[in-house]
Amino acid sequence: MKLTASLLLVLTAAMAYADDQPDWNDPVWAQVMATPPAASELSISEVTVSRADQLAEAEATANAALATGNWMQAEQQLNDALARYPDAHQLRLKLAALQYGRGAPAQAKALLQQGLELAPEQAGLRLTLARILANEHRHAAAWQVLKQAEPELAQHLDYYALMAEAGRRSGRCEDAMAVYHRLLAQQNSGPWWLGLGLCQRSLGQNFTHAFEQAQASVDLGVASLQFVNQQLEQHGTTQTH
Repeated sequence: MKLTASLLLVLTAAMAYADDQPDWNDPVWAQVMATPPAASELSISEVTVSRADQLAEAEATANAALATGNWMQAEQQLNDALARYPDAHQLRLKLAALQYGRGAPAQAKALLQQGLELAPEQAGLRLTLARILANEHRHAAAWQVLKQAEPELAQHLDYYALMAEAGRRSGRCEDAMAVYHRLLAQQNSGPWWLGLGLCQRSLGQNFTHAFEQAQASVDLGVASLQFVNQQLEQHGTTQTH
């Protein structure tokens, strides 16, 4: 009896399971099986930070480090950014200024020269390098650096002013005078008139007009003005005797 009852239970369960099974020959079921499952609406997108954002973040981090007096960290941040983006000229200028400021001019000059190898037309790199050279009294070298590019004059008056000064101080007065004339055609400036007059005097030319223009300017320093007055007075005395 117990065996018979157990068999009945098994048979009943099997029949119930069979009733629940799909009809594999049903075309509806075949269509369902052939339809691919719907794509999940969950997608993972890669977040990329733009070049501008990365450079801005590097500069901000460097500035924050400088604010706390941590020059080493500031330089490291800028170095890392330049390693990724060698053409980030503004960061290169900032790093060169930091290096020069802490007494490492050789590093600053090498960094600027590397930038010029990548971008010879970059006036900012040339001007900064030339200023360092001029501060070292290497005026001929500064002239050569500046002479290798010709940025737009109206937008780079400082560039050409340093070029004229470097030319005058390195004995290239003919070339320097040409630059001074170009500068003065753009803007009246006492120091430029003085530079022009000094070149004219060095070449044995009449420098009084240039010195008089410098004397009448409002942007000439006290020491320079005293020098101009003295030279004009001496020249006038010489002319009258």
